[in-house]
Parts: sequence; C-alpha cells; structure tokens
Amino acid sequence: MPPRLRYPGVYIEETGSGAKAIVGVPTSITLFIGMAREGDLNRPTLIRGVDEFEQAFGGDVTYGEMALQVKQFFLNGGTEAVVVRIEGDDGGTPELADYENAFSSVESEVDTFNLLALPRGFEQTDDQRQRLWGSASVFCQRQRAFLIIDPRSDRQTAAEVAAGMAGVRTGVVIDHAGIYWPRILSAYSALPIDPSGTLAGIMSRTDAKRGVWKPPAGRNASLLGVTGLEHQVTNTEHRTLNPQGVNALRQFAGGAMVWGARTLAGFEYSGEHEYKYIAVRRTALYIEESLFRGLEFAAAEPNDERLWAQIRSVAGSFMHNLFRQGTFQGAKASDACFIRCDSTTTTQNDIDMGRVNLVVGFSPMRPAEFVVLKIRQDCRLPSIKKSIQTPTPNLTRKRVRPSGRRRH
Repeated sequence: MPPRLRYPGVYIEETGSGAKAIVGVPTSITLFIGMAREGDLNRPTLIRGVDEFEQAFGGDVTYGEMALQVKQFFLNGGTEAVVVRIEGDDGGTPELADYENAFSSVESEVDTFNLLALPRGFEQTDDQRQRLWGSASVFCQRQRAFLIIDPRSDRQTAAEVAAGMAGVRTGVVIDHAGIYWPRILSAYSALPIDPSGTLAGIMSRTDAKRGVWKPPAGRNASLLGVTGLEHQVTNTEHRTLNPQGVNALRQFAGGAMVWGARTLAGFEYSGEHEYKYIAVRRTALYIEESLFRGLEFAAAEPNDERLWAQIRSVAGSFMHNLFRQGTFQGAKASDACFIRCDSTTTTQNDIDMGRVNLVVGFSPMRPAEFVVLKIRQDCRLPSIKKSIQTPTPNLTRKRVRPSGRRRH
C-alpha cells in the first residue's frame, strides 16, 4: 500500500522486483548406510569430516568398512555426508529389511542427497549384498540420486566379473547405478576394501573443480589414500570389462586412477543411449532437482500465459547459465537446450486438472571414451635435385687484323 498522503512532498514506497531465479542444488552429498560401533540407529546424521564421524559413530573397523569408506570419501575430496547406522537382529549383520527401514528414515528426515554407498558390514556375504542393489537403486530413482555398486569379493579375474554382470544388473535400475572393479588397497586397512567411498569422494572433487557434467574419470580422477589395487587390470582385460559396463580402476605410472565412466546401462547392445554415461545421468538429475525446487513458486498461481512466461524466463535463465559454463554441446544456446511451456505443453484439460507442464531438452556433453589417432608414415626418400652446370661456351674474341684496301 502507498503511504497516506497528508502533505505536499516526496514519498517513497519500496516494491519487490518480482524476479525469481533458480539456484542449482548440491551434487555430491553422499549417503552412507552401514554398521558402526556406536551411534543412534536409523537416525540420519550430517557429517562434514572424519573427526565428526568418529565422534558420532566411532572409528572401529571391526564392525565393517563404513569407517574406512567415510575416511576415503573425505580424503578424496568429499565435503558432506549423511550417515545412517544400522544393524541386524541382536546386533548382527543387517539384511535387506534393515536397509529398507533406513531408506524410509532418510526419505522422511533428509532434505536431499546425491550419491549412495552401502559399505560392507561385518561378516556380510557377497550374496547378501547382491540382494541390496535392486531396492537401493529404486530408492535412488525416487530420490534423484545415483548408486555406487561395489564388486563381489569372490570374483578375482576380469573374466569372472564380466561373466557375472547379467546377475548384477537383474532387478536394478541400471541407469541410476554404476559399478567399479577391482577393490582397492587402502593405506588404512590391512585387507582390500570396496571402492565406493573413494569413488564418491572423487565425484565430489570433480564436481567442485569442473562441474557435475565432467566425467569422474581420467588422469584427474586419481585415487588418494591407496597403496595399490587388488588386481592389476591389463589392456586385454579392460577390453573384456568395458563392453559389460564395468568401470575399471587402473594402475599407471602416475598412480591408481578411474578409467571408466559408464552406468550399468552402458553395456554393449543395451539399447540405452541417453544415459549410457554417469556424467550425463547425474547432469540430468541435477537439472531435474534444481528445476523441481526452483519452480515451487508456480504452485497455486493462476495457470495462464503470464505464469507460463514466468516459468520460461526463470527456467531459460538457469539453462542458459549452464550452457555458458560448458555443460552442453552446441555453439549457441539455442543449439544446446530448449524450454517449452505454453498452450502446446499445457492443454485446457491440463489446466482443468490443475497441471502446468514444462518441457526441457538439452544436448549433453559426453566423454571422449575412445581417442583415435590416425598416423601416416611417409617412407619415400626425399627427391634430390642435382643442379647440372652446362659449360659456358668460350666467347673470347680473337683479334683479327683489319683488312685494308689494295693499292693498285
């Protein structure tokens, strides 16, 4: 309301601009669910460092790998974790039902998380862990998160790992999960441990330096806090793993590195092209969650062209900002992404049902997985042109006595 005008003069009225903006959500908050020596059961706890974890849950590694996995997470670049302590009947090894109870607690108490790791529990078998991945991946799909699957400990060769991948994929939302092999040798453990905590930290580090659209693999994706790998993957073995969507961890002269960037949907002849790569899947999840939260202002607003124009404006600004950061392919923003929210996306029936529909498309950056070099070697000898000097004719003039007239 304008101020009441009582006398001649200048009056000031502050008004809001009405401008709204979408802020990108976090991308690498990691949820750890596993066994620990102490701490509240089924209560999600926000952790920002190893010291906080040990204060809340202790650092005893005899209860399983969770303490080691959280340590590896922060050592490799992780900044924020949510930890849930669980246990089975009478303090024993947790089963699928115990994890599903934890999932319910997270859904009701945690605002958001982006990555999920399930550290191996004390005396937890590979078969017990195999039964977790399907339910965990469905949980991640609901929460717009990504599951990092650990390999079985009883498969010691690349051929065994590749042969068992059909079983790993069974019942799993394959475009919301990825698997890495082999296990790692940690500087803090006498035995090999699973790689999920380390990989979650590397994803966090990559997100912070380059963005969620950068694949967490390559020379910049080095494994910190490790002394080696349980198995040295050769080029021949890698050719066996890659077509099955297994992301290899490789040992090079510069150290151990992540040398794969595929989801479980990235196996050969899967028919999946959109979400074959982890970076593309996680970029899509980031955009979905950011738009979901950023467009909450539209609820209960009149569903007409004015609202649609406002949605197009704020969503378009968000997408164009991502384009400027190098998120998408394309020389121009119009080539890289599009926003539609109008009468073609929201029909009269949608309006009557109280719905407004936004269609967003983007051209994602995909990793240069195979670098092909074409080298030509020219074996021909260079032609040598010899300069042939033609003798210059001798043009020296001889002196001739001048002839005179004869006298008669």
